[in-house]
Amino acid sequence: MNSTYNISDPLNLTASAVILLLGIFGIGCNSLVVYVFVKVRVERTSFNFICVCRAVCNMFILIWGFLGTFLPITFLNNILFSYEYHTIVIGSCNSVYTSLQFSGLLIAANRFCAMFFPVLYSKIFGFKFTIVISFFVFGYEIAKVIYEFLDFVIRLKCYLIYFPEELAWVPKIPKECHDGIDANLDTTAIFLGLVVALNVATFTKIFLFYKSTDMDSDEIKTKLRKNRALFLQTMIQDAIILADMFFTLRISRLSNARAWSFFCGTVIWECVHSLDGLIMLLFNERWSLLKSHLFNISHPKSTSSRTTQSRMFGSEK
Repeated sequence: MNSTYNISDPLNLTASAVILLLGIFGIGCNSLVVYVFVKVRVERTSFNFICVCRAVCNMFILIWGFLGTFLPITFLNNILFSYEYHTIVIGSCNSVYTSLQFSGLLIAANRFCAMFFPVLYSKIFGFKFTIVISFFVFGYEIAKVIYEFLDFVIRLKCYLIYFPEELAWVPKIPKECHDGIDANLDTTAIFLGLVVALNVATFTKIFLFYKSTDMDSDEIKTKLRKNRALFLQTMIQDAIILADMFFTLRISRLSNARAWSFFCGTVIWECVHSLDGLIMLLFNERWSLLKSHLFNISHPKSTSSRTTQSRMFGSEK
């Protein structure tokens, strides 16, 4: 490990620029998701609250983990902080990352309930109840970080360190600290399987609804195309998380090169949170609502569109 920054190392400079650009882009996209929720009253639903929680989690990881910790370490080519601090940062970011998997399942369950149980939707996914569930998940993850710090760091001396030589975080730990790594991948796969099953059922319901509804054929095609895009966006959002796990735990083993380690362990992870914000910004017409609010552009809504939406999805009280 170098004690001073070596400006002759172009990989560190390139890696620093990549971390900075992806971080700024991701923070911008996720901030706009939160902005739309706060400023546009029609967006304040339980479904969108889950998305906002997801955006806040993304910003937490991007700001504290990547820009606040990984960027200066990479740029200065120095570990900078204590092992304990590294472990707290990386452990906290990983726990928040896990909460994104829960939120993905909540989003899928929200849509599923709205389609199959519209009468019960306001009770099952009421705004206040969704807030309680979301805070319960975050509270659990905070407690998990505290427990793991006391158990793994204090008792076992297990650390998670972002090394400037590796350009990625790696465990500096005895053998017993490796327990649960494969389980994390299995848990992610299980979550993704549940999300896919719920989303497929929801999309099938939407498709059958339009097929059985007496509407103009062009309108049917337009709405089917819109919901198909919505379905694909959701699948991409969840698939990115699983891809990150595979790159981090499996594909990264294909090479020991620093550039490959940086790509698999850091770039892919940061892309998850940056692209997630972009997808949510484009999702559910957030971009149109944002432009309308910023530039005072009015978008008239047709009566048939509002009627169709109320018949398809459960409404909140």
